[in-house]
Amino acid sequence: MGIYLAAGSSRRMGVNKLALPLKHSTIGSLGLESALSSRLDGMIVVVRKEDGLEWIAPALRSNTKKNWWNLVRCGIKNQGQAESLKTGVRKAIQLQTDAIVIMLADQPFVTKEIIEDLIRQYERLDTAFVAARLQGIIQPPVLFSCRVFPSLLSLEGDQGAKSLLDNHQIGKGSFIDFKNECLFLDVDEMQDYENAKKYTSS
Repeated sequence: MGIYLAAGSSRRMGVNKLALPLKHSTIGSLGLESALSSRLDGMIVVVRKEDGLEWIAPALRSNTKKNWWNLVRCGIKNQGQAESLKTGVRKAIQLQTDAIVIMLADQPFVTKEIIEDLIRQYERLDTAFVAARLQGIIQPPVLFSCRVFPSLLSLEGDQGAKSLLDNHQIGKGSFIDFKNECLFLDVDEMQDYENAKKYTSS
């Protein structure tokens, strides 16, 4: 199961960055497309309470893949990334999920292959987590075993799941190293968006 964190306020961008056009779609929809084409058996999409979902491509909204959509609205404002993450994890527990892949909606270039690599390594090693890494630095997406769910639910404020990995709090994990930095581009500001458009036109 994937958890797609899309409840941010786009404060630094000044507009809803997930709705900005990119390639054939929007920033927010591209990662969902990759997830849909992967072996993930569903997605928990965490959005703000007032989100009208205009950023999600119509083809994805009408997708008929069995049980693929689990839309969850995060009702608590200004509580940082931890609250939206915990909202997704609680839904994953309700759905009796064995493991989750946490994805960020503002990373439009995460591919099906990255997701598949995380899943394969987890199946092979059965570790607490499997994380992508670029030049030695952990990057989303990250796969977590259900054994880690209590630790994820303990996060507060702007703490993300990465803080658990940095502090070595959750047991043995494994990493997959990647070399292409554009795969993990995080679109936070207008310059990031301009860079993303350059990547798609090159």
